[in-house]
Amino acid sequence: MPHLKFDIAKLEKLNDPARFETLPPGVFWSALGRPAGACTIVEIGAGTGLFASAFSALAPEAVIYAADTSPEMLDWMRANRPEVTAGRIVPVAAEETRVPLDDGIADALYMINLHHELAHPGETYAEALRLLEPGGMLLVVDWADRDTPKGPPRDVRVTAREMTAFLEGAGFAAVATDETGLPWHVMATAVRPRGV
Repeated sequence: MPHLKFDIAKLEKLNDPARFETLPPGVFWSALGRPAGACTIVEIGAGTGLFASAFSALAPEAVIYAADTSPEMLDWMRANRPEVTAGRIVPVAAEETRVPLDDGIADALYMINLHHELAHPGETYAEALRLLEPGGMLLVVDWADRDTPKGPPRDVRVTAREMTAFLEGAGFAAVATDETGLPWHVMATAVRPRGV
């Protein structure tokens, strides 16, 4: 499958708060079911932890494991995110299809603007299923397969139908997609079935 890795030289672009105009954390938080209390959340492809920081503010009792494959991203988080020092965000060195955390650790898991970078999305979604507890919620957001003012080339973007197929193929249930709620992105939610 075509994919396009993020250029680490553009790291500072990930911290632009203007990203929230088209990627609103409140919308994503609602889609995840507004996890509350001392819950555990995992982000795969956390980058500099921009969304982990936003979600940490929405759920101050939660622990967010911010997984990324880039040592530079993880180092940036450790040096610049006060939530890391407070233990509310935990940077995790990961591989694309393997996150070194326990089975069923997460109440919720999300990936934002990651799908188009994945060489093996089915394996990454299977790993997400493993990390979620039964009944846990998954959120995936990525660039929609349409013309937008910015973003990656169309050939690495995903349609709602393709995303649904990947998620169902990995074992997720109750997959729901939305191609119109965000100006430039497609959003999907899914649940790890109980008994799986």
